[in-house]
Amino acid sequence: MTAKGANLTLHGGEPRFERGFRRVGEDTWAWLQPNGGLGESNSGLVASGEHVLLIDTLWDLDLTRRMLDEAGALVDTPPEIVVNTHSDGDHVWGNQLLAGARILSSAAAMRLMTLDTPQDMRRLQRGGGVLAAIGSLPIPLIGTLDIGGLPQLIEVGPAHTGGDAVVWVPDVSVCFAADILFIDGTPIAWAGPVANWLAALDRISSLGATTYVPGHGPVCGQAEVDLLRDYFEWVQREGVSQLEGGVPATKAARRMLLSDEFESLPWAEWGEPERLVITLSTEAFRREGGEGHLAGGGRTRAILHMQLTKTELERHRGRAR
Repeated sequence: MTAKGANLTLHGGEPRFERGFRRVGEDTWAWLQPNGGLGESNSGLVASGEHVLLIDTLWDLDLTRRMLDEAGALVDTPPEIVVNTHSDGDHVWGNQLLAGARILSSAAAMRLMTLDTPQDMRRLQRGGGVLAAIGSLPIPLIGTLDIGGLPQLIEVGPAHTGGDAVVWVPDVSVCFAADILFIDGTPIAWAGPVANWLAALDRISSLGATTYVPGHGPVCGQAEVDLLRDYFEWVQREGVSQLEGGVPATKAARRMLLSDEFESLPWAEWGEPERLVITLSTEAFRREGGEGHLAGGGRTRAILHMQLTKTELERHRGRAR
């Protein structure tokens, strides 16, 4: 995936925030990739004494190599520990550049890393180039772990994926929330259910963090976390209730997105609102007895319906203007 210009996002858009490392606390930095769309994922770097921890790699080797080069100006040694917060390729496919590091994830994320391929991600992609293969596999991490005074790792999934974890740095009150937080972009649930994502948001809110680093989008505070919780409460109230009444997931999502109410809601301005189709399709899959995450033919159909809904929403908004 290659930028079309030095000042553009990976998808060729105008950046809404600056790319690169941003200091979020003492010896703690967030790597930000504008504007938080597909593959435009964030990472983190924490130094504690002689220890250096990297939170997630990036979508391909070029992006990860650039990030590591810039990290070299902030810390004296390469990361000795890499945490993969979950299994999505834009958070793990640069692992192979850190062959000497100890790589950690939840056990569930480790299993899922062998399932998704670059070809799967291309089905979601609207632009870009060649994706890298999965690098080193992690060793399991369960629950909360304190590594030699370094940050705490807290498993909060399944929600976005089956193996979500966050990284809590209590000394500087920073939570690297990974894809539990999408800021200024619509979240997407591959595992769910929605109730679990609400619980994950409650869990990270209970930490009392001053600063949150999302998996996609700009650094934020508690207000943005609360807004995302409002979104999922809306999905639960307006979407899941339709599923319970026998309405198919795609139809339920379209009713919500094409309603008169939708454009007045704060998340109407978020990117890719059509991702609601995936989230409700995952919810329906769960309710029909499915386990794990949306995959195979169900995932392919949901992605197709998402793209059709995107087109329909664009036309609807065009007519409304």
